[in-house]
Amino acid sequence: MPTLGLLLILNSGTYLSLLDPAAKKAIIFVMALGTIFFPIMMLPILYYRNLITSFKDTSREGRVIPYLVILVLYVITFAYLGKLPLSRFVHAYVLSLPVLLFIILLVGLKYNICAHMAALGGMAGLIVTLILLYETPLQWVLIFSLIASGLTGTARLITGVQRPLEVYSGFLLGFVVVLATLLLY
Repeated sequence: MPTLGLLLILNSGTYLSLLDPAAKKAIIFVMALGTIFFPIMMLPILYYRNLITSFKDTSREGRVIPYLVILVLYVITFAYLGKLPLSRFVHAYVLSLPVLLFIILLVGLKYNICAHMAALGGMAGLIVTLILLYETPLQWVLIFSLIASGLTGTARLITGVQRPLEVYSGFLLGFVVVLATLLLY
């Protein structure tokens, strides 16, 4: 989701998308490394070192170590992209990722919260912010993201992995954190 959000920003039709295509590819590549490839590469290492017991561990305790590792990778990604001469909006978006994950990690120590829905809520918050600040015609993208959120939340509920409050609070947390970070940064 973080890389998809940055891809949306860089192709939104606003001044944010006026970067050179080669620069866009490089920025997306760095974001994908920090938010997709390195986290995936860390999972077998964590499993081999017995820091996680399963790739499907849904318990609160089983998610702490992977979330901490991913949080460190997100902070490194923000630090790297934060040094590039990019828009404050892009910096704010990249900052919202570790902030959201940190809050999920803190809340997750006491309560279970749906990280899937937090990611989708964050995407909806990003789209709403682009619409509000830049009057970007992304209403259809917003509708699609809300449908995807509804389908994902429904799947989480039907499979019994999470309860309604966990799903709703995850979406709301992601939406509020990303929206607030983008508006206040």
